[in-house]
Amino acid sequence: MMIEQATVIGYQNGVALVQCQAKAGCGSCVANQSCGTKALSALAGEKFAPQFELSVETPLQIGDKIEIGLAEQSLLLSVFWLYVIPLIALIISALVLSQWIQNELWVALGIFIATALTFLWVKKTVSKKSQAQFIPVFLRKI
Repeated sequence: MMIEQATVIGYQNGVALVQCQAKAGCGSCVANQSCGTKALSALAGEKFAPQFELSVETPLQIGDKIEIGLAEQSLLLSVFWLYVIPLIALIISALVLSQWIQNELWVALGIFIATALTFLWVKKTVSKKSQAQFIPVFLRKI
């Protein structure tokens, strides 16, 4: 299970709204002066801090630090749906369309449309499935 610390930013009737801390970019290793990753992460500016609603049996207060967890299987399944399926669609559409269409602009447009439709299909399919497996769970109050 992947464990992350979060801060409670809202609590009402057993449902806590929590926010994870945004991760800072690299910078603590020896190569931080010449690291391209650090420079690219500095360009991105302030990092996005995700928020989740969790069912919690323990009463919490705003500002409490808690630990939340997500099963590795859930993470791998979400990576599969969000990255692998659209990547496969992109590759297959590129191979198929390049055999049928000679104009590269139309091939690129077809690849874009096929990949966009795949993302929409993934969104629809995942929303029909039980989303409870993709939601982090409350582990303990720190």
